[in-house]
Amino acid sequence: MRGGIPSAGKIKGRIILKIPETTQEAGLFLPPASLPSLSTARFLPDNHNIGNFLAYRLEELGVKDFFAVPGDSNLKLINQLLKNESLHLVGCCNELNAGYAADGYARSSLSRVAVVIVTYIVGGLSLINAIAGAYSERLKVLIISGCPSSRLLAAKTPLHHTTGGIDRDQGLRVFQEFTAKSIRLNPGEDNRARLDDALIQCIHRSLPVYIEIPTDLVELEGTPVTPLQVPPPKELIRSGGIDEILSIFISLGNKAPRPILFIGALAKYSLSQEAMIVLARKLGCAVICQPDAKSTFPESHPQFAGGFWATASTPECRQTVMESDLWAVIGGAWSDMHTIGGLDILEERGRMIDIQERSIRVPDGRLFQNLDLERFFEAVMKSSALSKNESLLSFQRKASQQNGLTSPELGTSLTVRSILDGIQQLLQGTDTLVADAGDSWFNAAGIKLPTGADFQIQLVYASLGWPLPAALGCQLARPEGRTILMIGDGAFQMTSQELSTAIRCRANMIVFIFNNLGYQIESAIHDGPYNYIANWNYATFASAMSSPKHTVKCNNPFATKEEREGAFNPAVFSMQIKTQSDLLSALDRARREPWKLALLECCIQPEDASVDLRQLALALAEATK
Repeated sequence: MRGGIPSAGKIKGRIILKIPETTQEAGLFLPPASLPSLSTARFLPDNHNIGNFLAYRLEELGVKDFFAVPGDSNLKLINQLLKNESLHLVGCCNELNAGYAADGYARSSLSRVAVVIVTYIVGGLSLINAIAGAYSERLKVLIISGCPSSRLLAAKTPLHHTTGGIDRDQGLRVFQEFTAKSIRLNPGEDNRARLDDALIQCIHRSLPVYIEIPTDLVELEGTPVTPLQVPPPKELIRSGGIDEILSIFISLGNKAPRPILFIGALAKYSLSQEAMIVLARKLGCAVICQPDAKSTFPESHPQFAGGFWATASTPECRQTVMESDLWAVIGGAWSDMHTIGGLDILEERGRMIDIQERSIRVPDGRLFQNLDLERFFEAVMKSSALSKNESLLSFQRKASQQNGLTSPELGTSLTVRSILDGIQQLLQGTDTLVADAGDSWFNAAGIKLPTGADFQIQLVYASLGWPLPAALGCQLARPEGRTILMIGDGAFQMTSQELSTAIRCRANMIVFIFNNLGYQIESAIHDGPYNYIANWNYATFASAMSSPKHTVKCNNPFATKEEREGAFNPAVFSMQIKTQSDLLSALDRARREPWKLALLECCIQPEDASVDLRQLALALAEATK
């Protein structure tokens, strides 16, 4: 996968549409969306215990890196996983950061599966906030918690790393709220089947799963492992039901003068990018993306008409959407963050075909459930649905002339606009742009992504501190490009420790820290002393995180050759940027030294904030009254 466009046969969990060479080509290839393309594992364990079984399964799922914080109850398990040389351990500074990193990895990797390993209770509860965010984004994250032996779990005495009682199931109950499945392996049960069932639930439902493995079961011998079998979801309707909804879809589309195709945040779970392009070509109308669906549809495509963010949209995009008489919405998600400025999505149902992963709701309120969307979209492509381009022509008439990149006077004070222009110039088709909550959301929304570039935000859960570890996960998952992170100083301070992990992993990210001296989004909602934080010298901080070893001998007997070399020559540079000249120098160095992590502290004025941020703040302030 390069630049976010998966190659044929490597899609995991999404529909592939074969793009016809000609309009006369018959048929489109549509393998089931829920069936992943499993890798052939090459791991040949010297024994067949639970730990090796899991290591084999992770390789089958395409996992290459797993995130972990070691603890006494997971050390045996980690040792077993490391016997599989295709798996790489990424040791994180704390469990919360490890969870955020797994979130980023699950978004960006070919497998769309991430793994995080923690210790019993104390590690799991530290992790839970990150998993709640992954749950909100429907990410496939496997949480493996080592736990005390079955004998200790059965004993009626308090254990360390717990709250001191004898309730052993607190972790299971907590994670049950934020996972598709929460289980503990038990002696005497078919634990391999239970592990496989949890993995299949993760794949089918595209949600995290939580698995506790007692220490005495990790090395428990069993039969040789066989390839994982992932059956299709049982509830899908394979015949019938499609004809009726297809007829309704075609009728509504043919009657509507100005339909639009609306790509939502959840569309990636139903359609690949290639499929969306083919569908857009068939329908001929304007294509609009939700803010957290940016990069799901190529912004260079002639039918792309912008990102819709209610009142925070560009005027021409907003008018195109609001003047349309039919929205064909694929994977729409409509939180208050999506409807800034008071858009009432319930009032818009009358012009919306709401297409979700396994259901379709039509404007009159009828709901068609358990649909096989592969068959539905294939039927649409072969149907008599008319191509309607009025919405696209309307958008093109309204679209304002682009001003292009600015050329600020050298030596003048730094502005957000000039930083964004610099990021625009840096971005390549294999890169990933990650944006922090707040003004970075709106600033990133205006950056035009080159074909193939990926984009990630956490819009609904909006956890401050998520972006830095998540960017690390994205970088490890897509090493062929660079992850460019836009993060505020407040969010950076929350999870800053993971910068050291990125440096240790030689992750060549570019980190733009927008130092505006506090929580500007909170100040815009309601100002107060709580919005002002200690000012760090972030450039110096990066140097502190990459200090060479104080001894010529590497004290880590397990270090690889690259890790030994990196311990004395960290691949990182940092700069504090206050002027346009500083910015140009920093951008030039980031290009000339692409193998290094670049941390660029951008010292901007606190009042240099977007109108959209102020509008969001007003909406949030009104909601809290």
